[in-house]
Amino acid sequence: MALSTKFILASKVNDSCEYPIMLRIIIDRKNQLVSTKKSCKQENWLVSQQQVARGHPKHQEINLLLRTIISELDFLIISEGKKGRKPTFDEIKAVVRSLTGATKEPESKSLFKLFDDHISVLNQQNRIGYADTFKFTLSSLKGFVKNKDRDLLSINLNFLKKYEEYLMERGCAITTRSVYLRTFRTMWKVAIREKFCPEAHYPFKELAFGKYNNPRTKKRAIQKSQIDQISALEIDPLNDTLINSRNYFLFSFYCRGINFTDLASLKWDNIVDDELEYIRSKTKEEFRFKLHPEAMRILDFYRNLRGNSDAGYIFPILYKRHDSIQSIRYRKQKIRTRVNKELQELGSILGIQKNLTTYVARHSYATTLRRNGVSKENIGRSLGHDSLKTTDIYLEDIGDPILDDLINSTL
Repeated sequence: MALSTKFILASKVNDSCEYPIMLRIIIDRKNQLVSTKKSCKQENWLVSQQQVARGHPKHQEINLLLRTIISELDFLIISEGKKGRKPTFDEIKAVVRSLTGATKEPESKSLFKLFDDHISVLNQQNRIGYADTFKFTLSSLKGFVKNKDRDLLSINLNFLKKYEEYLMERGCAITTRSVYLRTFRTMWKVAIREKFCPEAHYPFKELAFGKYNNPRTKKRAIQKSQIDQISALEIDPLNDTLINSRNYFLFSFYCRGINFTDLASLKWDNIVDDELEYIRSKTKEEFRFKLHPEAMRILDFYRNLRGNSDAGYIFPILYKRHDSIQSIRYRKQKIRTRVNKELQELGSILGIQKNLTTYVARHSYATTLRRNGVSKENIGRSLGHDSLKTTDIYLEDIGDPILDDLINSTL
């Protein structure tokens, strides 16, 4: 592969009515140009010598730069030749740009600005939920630094350790700490990728992250007998919000742990021949299964209910007025907050000590199956898990009753 370089004048004049001095790079009969950021008039250019004539007022400065470029390129070519290769166009251009000052310094960006800009991009992409994760993490960091912005280069391992201690002192569960720290780490990788921070400055490298990769959650499941208690509880017919909250919880339990986001999005079109068909929003996986009689009973309750959704949704959560991604998301968050509050009220009435939430229904579904001998593989498949590790997290409440029975029966 042949390689040669030559200084030439560009074909068009610049704003100073001079011709830019360019370096032509020829590699294997292909050529590219890179600017030296210098220029001169044609009468001041010595073609054969590839330099500026003495008549140019800056001939010494320009010619010194051109000689330096050639010298550096010769060194690059010799160095790469010892490795059995020759420089590429980009490598040669990089040398020229570094000597001419064309290489831009990384844009400076503060911690808060970095987060704010990324959150704005995610919102523009309608990734509202993901944007909220960064928003909550930023809020946590602002609390830690007492709302005083920081330069990225001032953040080091000691900063991260103190932030971790701050979260622990505030009583943040390990799952919450995991979200904050992993989101912070993701943000830092974005900063490096976008050249806002040098790659060598990566304080997360020394932070012990093992415990945050698969954090154990608090026990969330309740027993099937408690599910039956919730179902049998008599509720004042006029207390429609409490009735709805119970129905959402039970429907999730009897529909393979469907999460609240997907439950709120269900339409009557998702019910086909006593089967539920829907695509899980989180994983985009398609689910189709025969409905449990208890789930059918709940559906019958809403078929002709006054005040039902005017947009075809099964449950009275979303209406036609919720016509944007953001309004739908905020509506779901608002209703879920209310439902969780009312589920706590139900738990208090029934003496259930665990904090009832919509997510408890999903965990309770999984643990009920396991207690009744269903394999972890089938449980994970019904939940849409792509890893048994995730299923194990759901089942950690009960250990492994199948293994317990096997061991106890052989002793």
